[in-house]
Amino acid sequence: MKQNKFFGLAAIVCGLALTMGSCTSKNDNPILPPEPIVPTNAVIGFEGASLNADGYWCGDETGEKYDNWGSEAFACSYKEGVVNFPVNWTPAWASWSGFAVSNRTETTYSAATMTPDQFNNITGKAKSGKNFLVVYTFGEEITFDKPVTVKGFWYTNDAWTVDAILNGDGMTPGKFEKDDLLQCVIYPMRDGSLIGGARLEIPLAKDGDYVKEWKYCDLSDAVTFQNITSLSFNFEGTKKNDYGLTTPTYICIDDIEIEY
Repeated sequence: MKQNKFFGLAAIVCGLALTMGSCTSKNDNPILPPEPIVPTNAVIGFEGASLNADGYWCGDETGEKYDNWGSEAFACSYKEGVVNFPVNWTPAWASWSGFAVSNRTETTYSAATMTPDQFNNITGKAKSGKNFLVVYTFGEEITFDKPVTVKGFWYTNDAWTVDAILNGDGMTPGKFEKDDLLQCVIYPMRDGSLIGGARLEIPLAKDGDYVKEWKYCDLSDAVTFQNITSLSFNFEGTKKNDYGLTTPTYICIDDIEIEY
């Protein structure tokens, strides 16, 4: 009987030794927590766009073909990083809408040379580099391949818009006076839906003055521009008729700062 008790005790001690040895092995190879995900920061500067001999791109015939009221049109897109800038181009009408890219240095507009003058900005240069974005939308949206936070961007006036502010637009009489207003409104969107009542108002002409230089729009504290999937554009102003605004609805943008 004594031998059996001793054998049983030895077995227990051995079991404890094995258990302790196992615990020691785990401590030698601890399970580490996953490394934190470091956000990617990017500045979209449009330097990768291929422009034509006149210094702009507003679509081409490499896009997806579709019918635009009986004319052949092409749905195109300029892509930089995770950001997509669509443009619709109709060669027969020499017309476009969406997001064009330009590097033109002229600062004026003439109706006789509407194209390429509509791709001029009032400063005659990009904010940095050579290229900048020209926005003229009819429902097109900037889209992102994954949710991003827009931290800020630079903007200025298009030369055609300034010509209308100073000289009239040919449809609504007179130049802009002190009480006239033109502003671009940008809506942050997530999965195709507006984020509450969020809207960013960017005055382009107000209180008898207008934007003449590149100005920075700081969105670093704007919660509604976090984790968004697209941006929609609209324009509001005082110069209008029964069909809408008569002021040319353009804005030029450069160096869009995003984080994802």
